[in-house]
Amino acid sequence: MNNMHEIWGQRFFHYVNELQKYMRYVFTGHLAIVFMFAIGAGGYAYSEWLKEVPATFPSVFIVSVVIALLLMKAAPTTLLKPADIVFFLPLENQLPSYMRRSITWSTFSQLPLPLIAMVIALPLLKATEVGAGTDYLLVILLIIAFKGLFVGTEYSVRVANHDFVWPDRVLRLVLTFSTIYFALTWSSVAIFIGILIAMLYAKFWDKKAEQFPFPYEQFIELEQNRMMRFYRFANYFTEVPHLVGSVSKRSWLKIAMKRSTFKRKDVQNYLVVRTFIRTDDTFWLWVRLTVLSAMGAFLIPIPIVSFIFLGALAFATAVQLILALEGGFEFTMDQLFPEEQEKSQIKAVRLLVRKLIWLQAIILLLAALPLYGLSVTPLLIAAIALIVGEATIRLTKEQMIDI
Repeated sequence: MNNMHEIWGQRFFHYVNELQKYMRYVFTGHLAIVFMFAIGAGGYAYSEWLKEVPATFPSVFIVSVVIALLLMKAAPTTLLKPADIVFFLPLENQLPSYMRRSITWSTFSQLPLPLIAMVIALPLLKATEVGAGTDYLLVILLIIAFKGLFVGTEYSVRVANHDFVWPDRVLRLVLTFSTIYFALTWSSVAIFIGILIAMLYAKFWDKKAEQFPFPYEQFIELEQNRMMRFYRFANYFTEVPHLVGSVSKRSWLKIAMKRSTFKRKDVQNYLVVRTFIRTDDTFWLWVRLTVLSAMGAFLIPIPIVSFIFLGALAFATAVQLILALEGGFEFTMDQLFPEEQEKSQIKAVRLLVRKLIWLQAIILLLAALPLYGLSVTPLLIAAIALIVGEATIRLTKEQMIDI
């Protein structure tokens, strides 16, 4: 294949198929139920809150910050592979054509999030009497224009000076915030000024990037990291063969890693705790689910909705941790001990998951106190998390491990 247009088309087709293959597992699992309750409860709470929001609420500042943050990161999706360092050399004169398609796709794929945020913010802006319909439409057009310019700018910055990526993002963050803020509080002329500045800034980096060779290694690493993030997310719902795990020492948690006595009964407990703390995927899975649960306990004002939402997340936490910890071993030194390794490992995993569920329940209790006060509801929230978690631990089928 000696045409960059065909190469991009083939890779894009494979990429879309890869996304569809794994996303169907994501949205048919427990996450779909969680999203349904979260969107319903969040929408209801938001609409009720808008009825009471004071006119002095800093809606413009908050909306400007949120949209600026969502537009700030604009890394291009290149679909490059390691072999391209050699494979693309004879076709390097066609590389700009390939990258234009990459930038176009990156722009359209990154647009939905800031646009959705703006649509959600419209009732808030209207409730606080900020701007008018024409202003809102111009801000939406600004978001589209900025995203297109920012993706191209970040691409050029990465080519010309990789060390300037984060300073560039901060500059674009300030520009976006200022443009949206002044467009809604001062005049829509700010939008045209902001777009002009962004265009001149993008042109500056385009000219600078022309002086440098294309940094294959940097963009290939960027693409691999992006796909690994997606595979790690998909791995919570189904097995992903492409996934390459990572570990971190996390010495600040060594207080939780009790020194082993190296007795038979302690071996699995010691290894399972260390595995959980040092395996990035498993550790951050628990952190994310706990943070999401705490946000639900803190924000959802309807007790029954909160109970269902947090019960679903407690179930998800227990199931995912059990599957991750029981399915994560291939060979460990404890297999050299003359004992029934499988049973002792299963007991150790369930003991650790039980402790994590208790810790999560305590966090939920504390998170619910500001909303519900010293009442029975925070206790019920913690109790539901404990009951659902314990029931899941007891009812989850033991996953046997091949040695």
